[in-house]
Amino acid sequence: MNRPLRLLLAPLCALSLLLPLAARTAPAPDTPASPAVERVLVVFKTHLDIGFTDLSSSVEQRYVDHFIPRAIEVARALREAGGEERYVWTTGAWLIDAYRRQAAPEAVARLDEAIRCGDLAWNGVPYTLQSESADAALYTGMLRLSQRLDARYGKRTVAAKMTDVPGHTRAIVPLLADAGIRLLHVGTNPVAPVPRIPSVCRWRDRPSGKEIMLMYNGDYGSDMLLPDGRTAVAIVFTYDNQGPHTVEGVRGIYADLRKRYPGARIEAVSLNAVAEALDAMRDSLPVVESEIGDTWIYGYGSAPLRMARFRALQRLHAAWIDAGRLDPASDAAVDFAVRLGMIAEHTWGADIKTFLQNWDAYDLDTFRARRLLPPFRLAERSWQELDDNIGKAVALLPEELQAEALEALLALEPERPEPIRTPAERLPEELDAEGRYRFDAAGVGCLAGGVAYQTYSADDYQRFFDRYFTRQAWWAISDYGKPGLENSAARSATLEARVVASERTSDARGELIRCDMAFPADTRIDARVLPEAVRLEYRPSTDGRSLDISLTLHRKPANRLPEAYWFSFRPERLAGLVAEKTGSRIDLSDVAAGGNRRMHAIDRYIDLQTPQGTLRITSPDAFLVAVGERHALNYSTDAPDLEQGIHFCLYDNLWGTNFSMWWEGSVRYRFHVELLPATK
Repeated sequence: MNRPLRLLLAPLCALSLLLPLAARTAPAPDTPASPAVERVLVVFKTHLDIGFTDLSSSVEQRYVDHFIPRAIEVARALREAGGEERYVWTTGAWLIDAYRRQAAPEAVARLDEAIRCGDLAWNGVPYTLQSESADAALYTGMLRLSQRLDARYGKRTVAAKMTDVPGHTRAIVPLLADAGIRLLHVGTNPVAPVPRIPSVCRWRDRPSGKEIMLMYNGDYGSDMLLPDGRTAVAIVFTYDNQGPHTVEGVRGIYADLRKRYPGARIEAVSLNAVAEALDAMRDSLPVVESEIGDTWIYGYGSAPLRMARFRALQRLHAAWIDAGRLDPASDAAVDFAVRLGMIAEHTWGADIKTFLQNWDAYDLDTFRARRLLPPFRLAERSWQELDDNIGKAVALLPEELQAEALEALLALEPERPEPIRTPAERLPEELDAEGRYRFDAAGVGCLAGGVAYQTYSADDYQRFFDRYFTRQAWWAISDYGKPGLENSAARSATLEARVVASERTSDARGELIRCDMAFPADTRIDARVLPEAVRLEYRPSTDGRSLDISLTLHRKPANRLPEAYWFSFRPERLAGLVAEKTGSRIDLSDVAAGGNRRMHAIDRYIDLQTPQGTLRITSPDAFLVAVGERHALNYSTDAPDLEQGIHFCLYDNLWGTNFSMWWEGSVRYRFHVELLPATK
């Protein structure tokens, strides 16, 4: 997604048609061509967006009905022509599996033949992921799809590729290594910063000692000279859902490569061959042990209820495997992981700049008046298709596990809190006027809480562009930003919710402090965009070493103006942060420049390290954590200021592209704060 492609607009009523995309000039090679090159490994790919150029269902059908058969035919025609030119089309394992399930038997037979002939190959991941949104069990389950295809066809997949997403968490290194993956190729979005690491390196997870080889391109893919100086890799793409190359196109690519690498042997290969070639040079590769992270991860804050459901099912999935109730290698478990993993896949809907537009409909009244028009309904339909993957995943489980899954999903629906009658002037002594709780456990202090609402202006976006973009492109403004926002009511402002009523009660579990919160009036913000009710509850443990927190946003209205909600923790003398990300403990102070140093997606917890001790904050529902500044458009290569604490992003609609541009409903966030024993 987010490509510098001139999209030829089709009528919105023709929703079943994939918009034709104009060809894009291939990026310049990362390394100038050299006459010393003896061998050129050519990898042919089409970037898969499960959505973006159309509804996800239509994109999937287009690959099944047209693109995979076309790739088979192009490869067959070139193979039978007997010339030097060959075509080996590499795609995600999910597409091969989807084709096998949907195509007619005779078509599957042709697929089988193409795979046996080496014309089609899959890589180790089913599709491109925003990796740190997934836990270790789900990520491992998704990798098993490639292994299942390997077993069927007698192959051994040792390479993976993810495209567009600028970075991933180091936590995937041991998971990929355990799955037999030796090489990961990452091709970034063309305007996104590339992490400042060697373009070819060994990425090592220090705690486990496991590593993979890593290749980075500052685009989807281009030419790269390997360290031996004699081998070049050419990643040759068609862009977002454009389908495979033509016979004539492949011949033209070969002709161009012959000019750039005179005398070299040119071979069409899968990524596995690249891994094998690079493996011979492994010992000469520099080692990187830092976290990288994902500078796009803030987009996952745009659908809080979707993510709460996704995370609930992830927890159950891991628990079932640990308890021996679900065999992780079974077809049911793999199919569940791959379907649920669609939430972690990097495409979250239809392209906003193509299908939605309406750049003059940000303000609340205009937005509400147009919301029933076809462009808005199409956008919502594309987001609903993504939500539907939750139910589809549950349906793939054994019957007894389906019941548990549905029960867990229903439990996420919060009830409307009954208003508290006690006036705010009678606040419990632990709270301040903004509802922040002064937590102190054995001398480790933390100001817990603080609900903030933040709005963003066109100037905020321009500052973000100036910091983030590596090059200027019209499409990037539309994808990453909100064109026309300067003509709207959008203003840069932050409101801190205040306690309007509170009460302290006791029950068998101990004391409970409940607060009704409200945001103050501000002329810069239309009060109609705010939730109908905000309830904050604190339950301290009887020994004073832990604190349970519940925050409910009730009936938040849909709003297209850029906004974010935050919940903050400010420990005293914060010295370090370690978070669980995709199953591994990651030191958030060790992030490569150009990676995401300001925001992380966590699994279960984040540890706040102070000289007096460590506080652990866990949350089953909230997962996006901003470090230092409470802001989501603040990309920087500088280290964050820990004195400002950490802030959970509860919701934001700041990303464009295909993320949800508005969300309405009710959602509850739970947090548990505890002082860890000194031995942990």
